[in-house]
Amino acid sequence: MKRVKLINDPAELISLFRAIDTPARRAVLTTLAEGWTPLSQLMEAHGEDALDTIHYYEKFKLVESRWEVTSVRPEKAYRTFYNGFQISTSLTFDDARELLTVVLMSEDEFETQEARILELIGSKGLFTGDVAREMELTPLQLKGLIRRSTKADFKGHYIIPLDEQ
Repeated sequence: MKRVKLINDPAELISLFRAIDTPARRAVLTTLAEGWTPLSQLMEAHGEDALDTIHYYEKFKLVESRWEVTSVRPEKAYRTFYNGFQISTSLTFDDARELLTVVLMSEDEFETQEARILELIGSKGLFTGDVAREMELTPLQLKGLIRRSTKADFKGHYIIPLDEQ
């Protein structure tokens, strides 16, 4: 069955671009596109990066999982949820600049921004507008940063921390 993810929010482009931004992530995605793969096989083939990649893909529902019984013990197996993407959105040049700034941001700069967001939201979360105002970011830039992060997500108009898995 073919499933296509429709992207009509410009900020969702960040998660798509970041899903394939490194050779390690592309390799994991290629493996998952071939069918159900247990986590142990992913980590054996792609190292510790596979676990971080899976967490990223789970946040954006790019993979699905199920429990499989292996010769050793039951473990989770993963495969891609979508076979393709359909992009149907429009954005201004300023919006494109803001999104590309987040996509192309260095890991060090991103981690600094992410740490500041996590500090602001604490353990309970905080209203999106308050975070954007405090960090002097546009709503689109903040949305892009949260889309890139695996440590925070949106719940309505609030940014909340994600539990460590």
